[in-house]
Amino acid sequence: MPAGWWVGSIPFVVTPRGLRELYDHHAWSMATLLAHASEVSQEEAEAMPWKGVASIQDTLMHIVTSERYWLCNWKGAERPHFDWPESIGDVAGQWMPLQADSRAFLASLEEDELGRMLELREPIGGGRETLAAGIMHVLLHAAQHRAEAALLLSDLGRSPGELDYIDFLEHREALLRSRA
Repeated sequence: MPAGWWVGSIPFVVTPRGLRELYDHHAWSMATLLAHASEVSQEEAEAMPWKGVASIQDTLMHIVTSERYWLCNWKGAERPHFDWPESIGDVAGQWMPLQADSRAFLASLEEDELGRMLELREPIGGGRETLAAGIMHVLLHAAQHRAEAALLLSDLGRSPGELDYIDFLEHREALLRSRA
């Protein structure tokens, strides 16, 4: 039986295949955002548009550092050192190998591992969640910050367009048709 938990009175089921599918959407959305963000000036990338909102560059890097942190937890590894980016290109440079590592981890994931409890490492620490919940957290956390980055880009006249899951499916289907 797939790993799952209850949301209210409804069982929520997660499978490795489903997580890989959602990660594909996440990666496509990040690639789209990074491509549009690479078109802004460094000044625009670093600008804090209004109080309490991070810059485009910092928002995208937050997605990357958060995923890196959680991937280490999933693997039971120590958190690696990283350098804060000086440009959107640096963010993309850190995203590409992280995406490959995350995809490799998800590709090797077996259904019986999804219920494994994680021992969360610093800076969060202290909590215990299942691997499935940790992966879903990363995907949903990234969705929030991708939306923020998309809004910041839109305010600069560089909207990334629709990043919804259904748009990803249509994009993937068009890509498959073009290869046929």
